[in-house]
Amino acid sequence: MRYLVQQTLNRRAPYDQRLYVDMTSSVVMNTSNNVLVPKGSTSQRPVAPTEGMIRYNTTTHELEAYQGSSAAWRAIRFKEATQITQQSLGAGDNTTVYFGPLSSAYNASSAGSISAYSSPSSSDISSYGGQNIIVLVENVMQISGTNYTVVQNPTVGSETYNAYTNAIAGATSTILYFNGSINASSATASGTTVTVTFPAQPNITPFAAGSSIVVTGFTPTAYNGTYTVTSSTATTVVYTAGSAPGTSASVIGNVTSTNAVFPAVNITGATVTGSSYLQSSTLVSSYTTDPYTGALTSITLSKATVTGSIPANTDITITENSRTISDGSYWLFFSSPPPYGKTVTALFGFDQ
Repeated sequence: MRYLVQQTLNRRAPYDQRLYVDMTSSVVMNTSNNVLVPKGSTSQRPVAPTEGMIRYNTTTHELEAYQGSSAAWRAIRFKEATQITQQSLGAGDNTTVYFGPLSSAYNASSAGSISAYSSPSSSDISSYGGQNIIVLVENVMQISGTNYTVVQNPTVGSETYNAYTNAIAGATSTILYFNGSINASSATASGTTVTVTFPAQPNITPFAAGSSIVVTGFTPTAYNGTYTVTSSTATTVVYTAGSAPGTSASVIGNVTSTNAVFPAVNITGATVTGSSYLQSSTLVSSYTTDPYTGALTSITLSKATVTGSIPANTDITITENSRTISDGSYWLFFSSPPPYGKTVTALFGFDQ
């Protein structure tokens, strides 16, 4: 009796060994050429996928498989280095515990993009929480589940910031600039008169004359301390130190206004008050922060100022009402508020 041990799939060549089904029902490919898998766009995915399906996605340019446990199409990763995404989430204010939204590198709503493989599904979030990201407060690593967790669509409490203008804002102004925090590039001293230099800022005087600043991280240490600004330009700030530093700074530090603001939430849409020259119901249309320190540098007003000028060192109140996030984004939730001025940074992509 003869038994069928294999069945060729080439009808024109009964003894073709390149593709056949053997006696164990295994599909065997005995060729050095290639196999062309089904391909199509994201919108052309099977309507009713089943676990184990494989296809090439022409939208994301990724080979993907349908994973039954997560009920989602997942990209098949290549063995190659991937870029680490670094996201600054602002600085602490001793009150705020929610920081976000997290970058699309962690946001499941970005699934389907070219980098979708680095965007976990909701089941990934519940399984891993924040254990596949690195979170730093200043330079101190935070522990997932102890110092923070990752939450979706949180209710963020109201925030009130008191920012002090660093320059005069005349009538019809639509932008207010504030005393902030800047990492310096050099510092020199003539006796006790110190000039700290930093990269050019978008406003003329990032620190208003007469305002108070805290200088930290410089060597010699005579540069450091709390001082009153004598003068400031777009690239320098001048103050009188308590003692003569003697030499140019060999280690460069930071200059921060004692009333600098570090927004921990998106303040677009927040109410702006604090001067009779601000119109009623003036809101923040947009804002800027220092890219390195996270300090608020300016806000664009929804309504221009009127009548007169707002002096430097005017206390401007920015009020962001409590709100519930509903866009599907993910946020860091800290068990205790990060300290004032300490920048919160998240790093993604280590698990790729």
